[in-house]
Amino acid sequence: MKIDLRFLNRPIEDLWCQAVVLLVFQNPSIVNDVLASINDKMGGSLNDLIKRGIWTGNRGESLLLATQGAIRADKLLMCGLGPENSFDNGVLINEVLRTGIALDQMGVKELGINMQCPDNHAGEYGMHIETVALSIAEAFNERHKDDPEFSLKIFFCIDNGFKDKVDRVITRLKEGIRQGVEFSIISDSQRNIGYQEVK
Repeated sequence: MKIDLRFLNRPIEDLWCQAVVLLVFQNPSIVNDVLASINDKMGGSLNDLIKRGIWTGNRGESLLLATQGAIRADKLLMCGLGPENSFDNGVLINEVLRTGIALDQMGVKELGINMQCPDNHAGEYGMHIETVALSIAEAFNERHKDDPEFSLKIFFCIDNGFKDKVDRVITRLKEGIRQGVEFSIISDSQRNIGYQEVK
């Protein structure tokens, strides 16, 4: 299995990939930059789903939508993280593993991820991005670890306020990716490329 991680400074709705994943807290506000932008492109449908209580962002709650060309990805998967005041790394790991397994079962190999930065955990955002990357990779690795031809591409759309912390996350990811997995990490912020194959 090969993993290609890319940290990009661009809107997630502009990514050409099979699926866009939004990790969102309970009772989200459509004013959130990413949600607002995707909602606009999808004709207000996200706002309608949230207002009518069809999707609330409860922990374990997911909503899969066909984008029908409104954004560049084919699918939009919204995954609830539950209430922000009870959020921790354990919750994140469980939800991302569950999401990764679902994506793998759908045959998704190229995905973009955006995680809402929690107000109460803003200083831990880098650690959360690292956790998301490792947990998604782990979910796919369980099924594809013996397949040297399987390739997984994950795009992380990073907002401007976090650009300066990306290099630290990349360094920790190089140390944390499971031994025996071939991977590459590319960062838009400094156009630096880090390739590493772990034997």
